[in-house]
Amino acid sequence: MTSDSWRSLRLILFGFATLCSCASPQQGRGTLYADSTLDAGHSHELARKHDLVDLRKVIPGIAIDLRYATADNVTGQPIYPSHMPCLLRSETAKKLKQAQAILHAQGYGLRIWDAYRPPEAQETLHKHASSTGMFLSPNTGWSRHCGGIAVDLTLVDSQGREQHMPTGFDRDFAHASRNYRGADPLVKQNLQVLQAAMKQAGFIQLESEWWHFDDAEYLNHPQPIVYGWEIALPAMLPP
Repeated sequence: MTSDSWRSLRLILFGFATLCSCASPQQGRGTLYADSTLDAGHSHELARKHDLVDLRKVIPGIAIDLRYATADNVTGQPIYPSHMPCLLRSETAKKLKQAQAILHAQGYGLRIWDAYRPPEAQETLHKHASSTGMFLSPNTGWSRHCGGIAVDLTLVDSQGREQHMPTGFDRDFAHASRNYRGADPLVKQNLQVLQAAMKQAGFIQLESEWWHFDDAEYLNHPQPIVYGWEIALPAMLPP
């Protein structure tokens, strides 16, 4: 082989190696999110086709702290992309806006810990924390979060400071019931304020989790689940 041929072959091999090093493996369902670039505009456009709307636009100024986009959750690592949109069905979002208005008139507000949850993330949560009893197995059915008709939240004051509640989010499940049996009158009062506003707005609280509320309208008519890859969330491509 001539020197020119060797030179050409080396250039071809170098180009192939560079291409391989830049390629990223495709992740399948049920995996943790890679924190890749999120095209928020495209995701919102696709979400609207599934009747999912962003709470940041429906309720301007609402406090949002999506815990599954951080390591501060039961898995100890993020399972949402860092810029995960906070989505709910449009009718559910309207009811939450009403609850926020009711609380605002009393000097309070809401902080959202979770809203729409991709089924892929539900699989991950069940896999990592099924022993807690908090996460429904996909084998028996999907969480209402996966249909965008459930929300996890807490009470904040007018300065955005979280108020004392029975437990932290996804913690101390044995004492997380909506029926507070503790001795702290402030916790009891805060819980009653939150429950009254959410009930008036059209939500029903989960018996075992004081932070979880379902849109009462859909209890007997669950909405279809929406996979993350359907709204172009990172690492939500089909396998």
